[in-house]
Amino acid sequence: QEGVAQTMLCVAFTDAGLALTGAQSGDVFLWKGAHLEWQFEEAHTGPVFALSTYPDGFVSGGKDGRVRLWSGLDPVKVFDFSTTAVASTVSTRIRSACWRDGHVLVGTMSNEIFEVDERTMTQRLVVQSHAQSEVWGLDTHPLQSMFVTGGEDKTIRVYKVASRKPSMVREIEDPVKAVAYSPDGMFVAAGLTTGKVKVMEHKRLEEICSRQVRDQAITDLKYSPDGRFLATCCLDGALDIYDALVEYELIGTVNTSPGAGLSHLDWSQDSLYIQTDNTDRDHQYWDATAVTEKTDGEETLSRTEWHTWTCLYGWSVQGLAPRMSEPVGLTAVARSHKRDVLAVANDFGLVRLFRFPCPYVGSKHKRYAGHSSLVSNCKFTYDDKYLISVGAMDRCIFQWEHVAD
Repeated sequence: QEGVAQTMLCVAFTDAGLALTGAQSGDVFLWKGAHLEWQFEEAHTGPVFALSTYPDGFVSGGKDGRVRLWSGLDPVKVFDFSTTAVASTVSTRIRSACWRDGHVLVGTMSNEIFEVDERTMTQRLVVQSHAQSEVWGLDTHPLQSMFVTGGEDKTIRVYKVASRKPSMVREIEDPVKAVAYSPDGMFVAAGLTTGKVKVMEHKRLEEICSRQVRDQAITDLKYSPDGRFLATCCLDGALDIYDALVEYELIGTVNTSPGAGLSHLDWSQDSLYIQTDNTDRDHQYWDATAVTEKTDGEETLSRTEWHTWTCLYGWSVQGLAPRMSEPVGLTAVARSHKRDVLAVANDFGLVRLFRFPCPYVGSKHKRYAGHSSLVSNCKFTYDDKYLISVGAMDRCIFQWEHVAD
């Protein structure tokens, strides 16, 4: 509008040297140098976040979830993405758009990339991840090339490794902090930030039951290898054990040191013992049958086979610490199913690979970058062919091919 200052949110340049700018008002402006050539009024309802030029015109995208193709001074096609949102908490807002050879790539604020065929007006989902908030929950299927993630956007998503796309998305009532498959892969358990534990069947993620005995976040949960029990650890320091064969009845609770929260847990291969980490960096052992702490576990369980190893502390992973230093910045570890490799995630955006066990300080390793910030979790697929990692704040899911030496 003439004489009114406009907040410009994006810019693109034509081959003729003209500039296009998208405004918060929903208008698009065409400039030649500092002179306004044309104003496309109400190009979008709400802010314009994306502009891209092509030989016959330009593409625009906005908060209204629509992408418009312009030829000359007129819109010729409109692609509506406003109804593609998979969760009610996340609206589809266009943040980027690019035209090439009759196809338009569209990126959304809800972490999706679509490819649109301009001729047929069809759209194809290329990738999709969690949106808003953080992502911490991750587990891989015990028998198939699949994995499940849970995020604080209140969604649980099942992905197939081959397609790298979600095959199922389920919105629930509260943010998700941890997820776990049952040993037969038939059930998915989720720990929520509200302290609730929810169990779902794996195909459609329909709820089977939910239990709530905590009012703080469930930080980790795992089924026992025999499938009989489900153990959960909570930020309030409680370790709860449920009977998975009797409607997930709570059968016992123990607590770590006063003032500390529990962060990780693993079951022994025989389903008799549990090891945990707490926020004071204490590594503890528990008798799962008696539901009591096993204070002599460091000696009596030294030869115990652990079904998984996701704890950050303990003899088998004490080599993760740099020389003459404490292990800092570690967020998650995951041992391969062949029990010879350990993947380590940290809050610097790195994923590292160590030999397992790695009891010696300063152990050699390989490092891989990709995430832009804290890597919250990582897991190997059931056949160890891939490593899956998730970023807490970049909300990216990385699928790494694991090539053995």
